[in-house]
Amino acid sequence: MSKTPIYWNKAKKILAKRDKVMAKLISNYKDGSLISRNDVFFSLCKSIIGQQISVAAANSVFLKFKKKCKGKINPKIVYKLSTQSLKSCGLSRQKAKGIKELAKKTNFKRV
Repeated sequence: MSKTPIYWNKAKKILAKRDKVMAKLISNYKDGSLISRNDVFFSLCKSIIGQQISVAAANSVFLKFKKKCKGKINPKIVYKLSTQSLKSCGLSRQKAKGIKELAKKTNFKRV
């Protein structure tokens, strides 16, 4: 279930103080918030995949990535995949390396 992160209100105050553009956006969209899937690893993988590419391209790559993980995106499964296997999903060498490093540094005990 998705829910607003507990840090959301504090983050809005900090952003509004530090950035005039963000302050205006926060003021205009008071009811808006981020939502959390409570799966940081999944969210970070999705974020890495989506960096600097179109939404359509990111969705395509992510679906291939998800298929490589057999629908279960977690550090243990991703860590077992080779860099070449990740690249075959459409990930650049740097993104594949970043996701592998994220999986390596994530605590496997929680999986």
